[in-house]
Amino acid sequence: MTRTFSFSFALLVLALPSLAQYRGIEYEIADHHPIIDSVPRAVVRVYVGYDDPGDQLNAVYGISTDTLSLSTSDPAGFYQHPAGGDTSLAINPLVFPVIPELEYDSWVTIGAEDNTDNNQLLNIGIDWAPWNAAGALETSDGTWFCIPNIPQVYPDANGRVLIAQLSVTYGETITGVFQLQGKDAAGNTTTHLNQYLFVPTGAGGAEFCGGNGDGGLSCPCANSSISGGCANGTGQGAQLIGEGSSSITANNLTLFATGLVPSKPGLYFQGNNRVVNGAGVHFGDGLRCAGGGVIRLQVRTSNATGESETTAPIAALGMVQAGDVKRYQLWYRDPNSSPCGTGFNLTNGYELTWEP
Repeated sequence: MTRTFSFSFALLVLALPSLAQYRGIEYEIADHHPIIDSVPRAVVRVYVGYDDPGDQLNAVYGISTDTLSLSTSDPAGFYQHPAGGDTSLAINPLVFPVIPELEYDSWVTIGAEDNTDNNQLLNIGIDWAPWNAAGALETSDGTWFCIPNIPQVYPDANGRVLIAQLSVTYGETITGVFQLQGKDAAGNTTTHLNQYLFVPTGAGGAEFCGGNGDGGLSCPCANSSISGGCANGTGQGAQLIGEGSSSITANNLTLFATGLVPSKPGLYFQGNNRVVNGAGVHFGDGLRCAGGGVIRLQVRTSNATGESETTAPIAALGMVQAGDVKRYQLWYRDPNSSPCGTGFNLTNGYELTWEP
C-alpha cells in the first residue's frame, strides 16, 4: 500500500530561494562500463555542487506544484540488482566480492554511497514500485532526506553532495528534475526548484573537419557553414554525429546526419585516418575528411526534412576492434542546387574510439 505524504512541506515551499555558493546538478560517468547480463552498463553518479564547504543538502523532494522525476530512455529501466535496494542504505560493500554486480546497483542518497559510516538517510512518501519495474521514479508528495548538520549532508572535497547512482545500458540517456532543500553556511534555508539533469551516456566521439575553416582549409567555393560540413543547396552544412554507444558488445552505434538535401541518397563510410591531419581536401562541394582503408558502410536516402541514419551494424561492417580509432563521414548527392556545381557534398568528419 502506498503511503500518502502530506505532512508539513510548507517549510519547503515557503523557504526563500538562495543562489549563493550553489553550482547546480553535476554528474560523472565511470570510465569502466561493466558487462552485466551480457549488456555493457554506464554507471553514473549524480551530485549537487556547492562552492562553500559550510553549505548542506537536507532533502531531495517533489510536491504537487513541482514534482520530482527520474527516468531513462533504456527500455530495461535502471539496473536493479536483487540484492540491492532503493537507497544507499541497502548497499553493503562487504558483499561486493561475492556479488560484484551489486556495486553497480541504482539507488538514491544524500552524501553516503552505502550503509557504512552511520548513514542516516530517510525517505517517506515515495512509491518505489515503478522504479523497480523498469519505470521512472516520480513523486509529487515524497522525499529522501537527512536531518540537518550531520556529516553526510555537507559537500565532499570536490564540493559535491552525492544524490544518486544510476546504471543504464551504455548509450542510453538519463533525465531528471529535482527539488532541493538545504542550508547555507550561515544557517539560512535554501530552496532550489526544478533542477534539471540530462545525461547522454553514449558514443561520445568528436566532430572534426567542418565547413567553418577550423581544420585549416576553407570550403571549395566560399560555401562555408557554421556547423557540419560545407554548405549545400539548403544553405546550411550537413552535420554527422554518433548516437548509441561505442561499445562493440552493445552493437548499437548509429551514425546520424542532419541538414541534408531532402530525399537524396548518401553513402556512409569509414576511414582509418584524418585526411591531411584533419584539414581535409576539396572534394565536390565539400571536404573529404576521412580516408585510408576506406570501408563502405551503408547507402541511405534522406527523408523529407533532410535527415538520415544508419541501420546497419557499424562495428561489424567496419571490422573494428577494441581500441581502434575510426573516422566516419557521409558523402551525399545534391544534384539540383549544388553551390559549386559538382552535384555532391559531404558532412563533417566524426571520430570515434571503439570500446569492448
